[in-house]
Amino acid sequence: MPEQELITPAQSDHLVMIAMIVVTIIGAIWGYRTVGGRGALAGLCGPLVFVMWQFHKYVTRFDPGFDPVTHKYDPSREYYGLDKVKVLLFEVVLFVVLGAVLGWVWTLLSRDRLTQDTTQKAQSLHEAHKEPI
Repeated sequence: MPEQELITPAQSDHLVMIAMIVVTIIGAIWGYRTVGGRGALAGLCGPLVFVMWQFHKYVTRFDPGFDPVTHKYDPSREYYGLDKVKVLLFEVVLFVVLGAVLGWVWTLLSRDRLTQDTTQKAQSLHEAHKEPI
């Protein structure tokens, strides 16, 4: 009796799609409630989960080297993504760089907002403590 997979690739895609939708909705609502529009924008990064999942599936794919044109086995076409350390390292580096870029963009957005808030507070404090001449 052949062994059956616990979860099929189609089921995993479906689960990741559901996770993406839930993360996007909850993240956008929670982000908006905590920090306003910037938080909602951060919450909308949920679709990135599905895109990165599709990328992971592509780089870790299994291609047995079957040539669809000649219908013959061609060892030069073989690809086993999970057997390659460079694939894993590439994914790690990609995720770190993507996280760093998103963090940098978030910092730029937050810094502008923080600068505006600080300037407004300083002006209101200055106006409140002005002594009449």
